[in-house]
Amino acid sequence: MDKILLTPELLVQHLKPIIAACKAWSGKSLTVHIIANPCAGGFTQKKKSEKNNITLEQASKDAAGLQPCTTIKDIILHETTHAGHGTQIAADILAEARAQKADGTQWLIVTAGGDGTHLEVQTALAKAAFASDDDAALIKECVTILRLPFGTGNDGSDGREIGESLRRLTEPAHFALQRAVKVWYEGTAPDKSIAAKRKQIDAYDSLDVLPPWYSFNIASIGIDAYVTYMTNKTKGVMPGDFYQLWVDLACLFYGAEFPPKPLTIEVMKDNQVVKTVKSAVEFCLLGVSGHRTYGSNHLILPTDNTFCTVRHMPLLRKLIKKNSFNDGTHIGDSYTESEMADKIRISYDQNILVQMDGEVHLLQPEQFPLIIQHTLPVIRVMECDADSVDKGTVRI
Repeated sequence: MDKILLTPELLVQHLKPIIAACKAWSGKSLTVHIIANPCAGGFTQKKKSEKNNITLEQASKDAAGLQPCTTIKDIILHETTHAGHGTQIAADILAEARAQKADGTQWLIVTAGGDGTHLEVQTALAKAAFASDDDAALIKECVTILRLPFGTGNDGSDGREIGESLRRLTEPAHFALQRAVKVWYEGTAPDKSIAAKRKQIDAYDSLDVLPPWYSFNIASIGIDAYVTYMTNKTKGVMPGDFYQLWVDLACLFYGAEFPPKPLTIEVMKDNQVVKTVKSAVEFCLLGVSGHRTYGSNHLILPTDNTFCTVRHMPLLRKLIKKNSFNDGTHIGDSYTESEMADKIRISYDQNILVQMDGEVHLLQPEQFPLIIQHTLPVIRVMECDADSVDKGTVRI
């Protein structure tokens, strides 16, 4: 018998009994919104789609034999159709939650897509929370997000595999508040004069999406942002995972397009500078917490430390060392600086790329100093009670 590909409609069908049997909302009324990107590889790539469907189908059958303990008031499917659509959908859901908050309803937003889909939805919630105390309270108390791994990298999802994500619904779990990484700059506000001076304006994103920008995994500048941009660009032409290919190619091409020049990074913890780096670098980054991956499970932050930078390396050494970022063995290398930090301040007088969970922008000298810092915890997520790694959340 042929295996069945997973569709957004099947996802809804499978999730309904799983959520109904989840004890996290025991005795409560829950409205579920599923935001699915039907073009994501978890739906469209045959092997992934079939595997996801088998896992979900079995979990659904197991849950159907349990006593329901959560009343699902409604379960609504939204399919994204264009970039930014997830942000719009999340804003509409939040408006609905504002209007109905008095009746005691809880909301679960399930994102089924790649890191871009998760980013769009969480950014909408974070911006609302930081703009309004009322929205912050509503989101912290009533709106939970579950991020399913349907993309290529799945570094920003709740688990790299669908089975790992479902543990949050099927095993003992608790709610927690997740912080974000905010990216903004102290320099001149973006305007037409900056865009006019941009030499690479045709190659990289414009400043239509104004800062602050947010990341819910890792924000970074440098060669990794270039790899991310070129990977996304290649995926726009043909499906597949091209990240490792562009890691290899970036070693050769990045320096020609963005020649590394000395910059200054002030690394801070609790508003105190704990380290200052003055050097040309390959990249520098700040994670929401330690123990973070990006680029399809590259273990870039293998310890509790949240900050990492790698100084500029000669081409041959770069080619030799590039695989060390897969397993975290770059930590301890003489070219690497790692620290526990909650804020970094970068001063630079050259063009450079910045990326937040796969969203890439080109920065120019007028946009420095650049600030990358932790926010207060605001996004409500689910964590398994058995998990032991600190992912920077506050249990509630």
